[in-house]
Amino acid sequence: MNSAARTACTVVLVVGVLVAGLYVVGRLNPVPAPVITGDVLGPDNGEEVSAYLVRAEASLSGADDERWALISLVDPMETVDVWSLTQNTSMPRNASTSLSQSIFNVPIDRVQTPTVAVPSGNTESSFIASSQVAAVSVLQRSTGTERARAVGDVAAARLRAGCVCVIGVVVRASLDRLRTLAEMSQVRAVQALPADASSGLFSVVPLLPTMTTVVAPTPDDGAIPAA
Repeated sequence: MNSAARTACTVVLVVGVLVAGLYVVGRLNPVPAPVITGDVLGPDNGEEVSAYLVRAEASLSGADDERWALISLVDPMETVDVWSLTQNTSMPRNASTSLSQSIFNVPIDRVQTPTVAVPSGNTESSFIASSQVAAVSVLQRSTGTERARAVGDVAAARLRAGCVCVIGVVVRASLDRLRTLAEMSQVRAVQALPADASSGLFSVVPLLPTMTTVVAPTPDDGAIPAA
């Protein structure tokens, strides 16, 4: 056998060994199933509010397993009252509600203010303190124009003062717990994700209390009050 033939045989042998090795590695370490992504909590832009409320209610059907969910409030509330609402229901004590995000919007008549979702913590003190985190987040988002900065200053000041500005929360709880929360008079809607939704891999679109017919931008032609 000449040198060229020996070289060719060597190459074929090496390639064969590599292919076999990759096959064995693949069998021993199968590719995990892809994580479910693209889930959204909240209404679609332009969606009829009534249609979203029906869709949210339908999401609460099924077996009693734990789900990620968005709780939208009828009116803005203080953090301390939202904590009491989510923790003190008629459900058994072992049916807890884990809080993930607090959603804030400072209501000013005919003025668009930033809506921010911040980590809420899962204790009463950390949940109440999330309004301070929201104030920082509002200032970071209020850039670009003089009006935006002025609105941000007012909104941040009110958040630091503990305003009545919580419009929703993202939680994890059993479907039975979520169904009980959905019956509370302060709650406008509870929407749950499928059971296979993963933490941190879904987006949240808040439903503002002022949105009553269609999910669309609110008016922004009002005067900005002093901070």
